[in-house]
Amino acid sequence: MVCYGTTGACQIASHEERQLGDQKQNCFVLKPVFDKSMTICVPEGNELLMARMHPVMTKEEILALIRELPSEDVKCDPNPDVRKQYYNETLKKGDHRELLRMVKAIYNFRRARRAVGKRLSGFDENAMREAENMLYTEFALVLDIQPAEVVPFIRRELGGEE
Repeated sequence: MVCYGTTGACQIASHEERQLGDQKQNCFVLKPVFDKSMTICVPEGNELLMARMHPVMTKEEILALIRELPSEDVKCDPNPDVRKQYYNETLKKGDHRELLRMVKAIYNFRRARRAVGKRLSGFDENAMREAENMLYTEFALVLDIQPAEVVPFIRRELGGEE
């Protein structure tokens, strides 16, 4: 099992030679764990695409990451251009800790906006959805739960905190 970019947890279905354009290349064929309709072909020779693939975390790593969450003081930048850049960089890097910080910051930002009768912008919503997918599919796979059960699991681990 691996995680791939914003797709999240994937099973390596095969490693095979495929015709890509005018060349034959060795590829990893990935099947997202929670989306059986999708197939991803990652050419072995493409360093950029291979860098998007990484092993799944262990249960201990996930629990440690969750337990660090309450101590993280995170806020969204009020400047939308700065937020967009931060979201894009964070999603591209795929660092679990930073993704979790980003999701927490957007949740807090959404709560503050709702308190004054406003909604999140589309790019905030999309960034949160992508980060959640990346994290929650991996967490669900490792913890043997469904992605929809990840947030309640995190809340229970934190003693009811959000």
